[in-house]
Amino acid sequence: MFNLAYLKTIGIMNNNPTGRGFGHPIDLVVSKTGRIFVLNRHAGLARVGICTLDEEYLGEFGSYGHGKGQFWLPTAIALDSKERVYVADEYHHRISVFDSNGEFKCNWGEYGTASGQINAPSGLAIDSEDNVFVVDQKNNRVHKFTPDGNHLFQWGEAGQGDGQFNLPWGITIDSESNVYVADWRNDRIQK
Repeated sequence: MFNLAYLKTIGIMNNNPTGRGFGHPIDLVVSKTGRIFVLNRHAGLARVGICTLDEEYLGEFGSYGHGKGQFWLPTAIALDSKERVYVADEYHHRISVFDSNGEFKCNWGEYGTASGQINAPSGLAIDSEDNVFVVDQKNNRVHKFTPDGNHLFQWGEAGQGDGQFNLPWGITIDSESNVYVADWRNDRIQK
């Protein structure tokens, strides 16, 4: 049994396009230096806010839209060992990459059903070699990409059997490189 204790709550509501606070935070990741990157997804607002546990506001990046460095329906955020920030967008069917200061670097991902193509990415995880695992919810599979978006392999298909998915969503990787996938419509976690 775990002995957990409440520590504190951070953040205030902010549904403005910019500024301190959160607007429907959907995911977060904490850097090695303690910076908290919070992915916000709200109608007309999509951005990553950066703060500390001590509630110091450090800035934000990204915005709502269809251009480079913009999101429409962001779903997940992840950091690699170089603190590059990856954001999945289920509307644009792509991954956006930023440096640790929020400077846009690139987008990668292609919409479709063929090998290496994505239909509504929903979860992200980064392994110890900085490879990016992307949950491809509407294609019912998981992809492994290099940090710059080169497709390495994929697994999964629609169904209820072992290794099959029904709208998978979340993903994480443990210290032994085991991959865990939240198989949403099948009401289970698969390892």
